[in-house]
Amino acid sequence: MSLEIEATDVIKIILQFCKENSLTNSFNALQNECQVSLNTVESVESFVADINSGRWDQVLPTVAQLKLPRNKLEDLYEQVVMEMIELREVDTARAMLRQTQVFNRMKQEEPDRFLRLEHLCGRTYFDIREVYGSTPKDKRRAQIAHLGEALKWSFDHHDTRY
Repeated sequence: MSLEIEATDVIKIILQFCKENSLTNSFNALQNECQVSLNTVESVESFVADINSGRWDQVLPTVAQLKLPRNKLEDLYEQVVMEMIELREVDTARAMLRQTQVFNRMKQEEPDRFLRLEHLCGRTYFDIREVYGSTPKDKRRAQIAHLGEALKWSFDHHDTRY
């Protein structure tokens, strides 16, 4: 009897080992060279709760370790920028718009969407209807939080803990 194990499963086990033992450089190098992503979070429930509560200081470092679809990543970052504008943290919002890969790509591929955010940063007032439209902030957060549920599904169906 022989046992066949996919190469990507072996890489994911090694990635998990690196993550659990704080071998960040090894984790990043292996993930980049092999083009295999672990795409897990410590606690899906906490991750979803952080998104729903707008604890972006917790969410963004976690997201930085994941390989996510571009549209999901853009939605998340857009929400963070809009909330920064709402809090009148315009300098932080502008820095994100100008210094992150997500927004650099958006500027090239979806210039209207990017310019809308730039325009909102330049406003001296905050109009909740203009920023969020007909979808309230809480509902937008909940839509983004579905990202966490997708990670849970992925982890449950491709468990790398052996």
